[in-house]
Amino acid sequence: MNVYLPARFQFDPLAALSEVPAADLRAMFRSSPSQGAFIDAFAARYRSLRGKPRWAEKTPLNVRHFGWVLERFPDVRLVHVIRDGRDAVCSAAKHPDRRWVDGAWVWQLHPHSLEDLARTWVTDTSAGMRFRGDPRYREVRYEDLVTRPDETLRELCDFLGEPFDADVLDGEQGDAPPTPVPTAGAAVASPDRGQVFTHSIGRWRRDIPAAELPKVLAICRARLAELGYGD
Repeated sequence: MNVYLPARFQFDPLAALSEVPAADLRAMFRSSPSQGAFIDAFAARYRSLRGKPRWAEKTPLNVRHFGWVLERFPDVRLVHVIRDGRDAVCSAAKHPDRRWVDGAWVWQLHPHSLEDLARTWVTDTSAGMRFRGDPRYREVRYEDLVTRPDETLRELCDFLGEPFDADVLDGEQGDAPPTPVPTAGAAVASPDRGQVFTHSIGRWRRDIPAAELPKVLAICRARLAELGYGD
């Protein structure tokens, strides 16, 4: 929901996602002495609506602001999901972004070059890896998450101090391919729902054109080796 990002708040989009009325969000913001205080007030309201003791925020760009988050929320737990950069590039190239358009959230595909996406992967992994050694930070491999979700999630719940509930594995594991990708600019349903599948591991071998692969590797080869991703 972008509440951790250093940008001007858009209350109507946040209201649509959280079901907290925009007028209430504006009142919270006006009465909060800082962004951290506003997040605390918003989180309390959000948790109350859903009867939950904790909440999670998964905006990918949060990884660039882990220092800010730790400074203001010292009891937080940071989970950094890392994926083979070559596969991450393929996924990002075909993954729609959520945008606020004409008063509603829609998912739209906005193409980027593979080289730009590779640079983003290197930047974002660097941002998270800076916190290695902090007990509040945990790295999780995407590949572990989809090939052995039960074990991986049990370990993650232990880190979070939460009991493991098998219901979090609400889709059976498989190797079915993902759904087709929309054309650029088309509005689609959320792509973040459905079965856990392993088909996307190693997808770069199929999806990155031979002419583009050397350019991608020139950018991310060193980080791939650092993280233990081989050929």
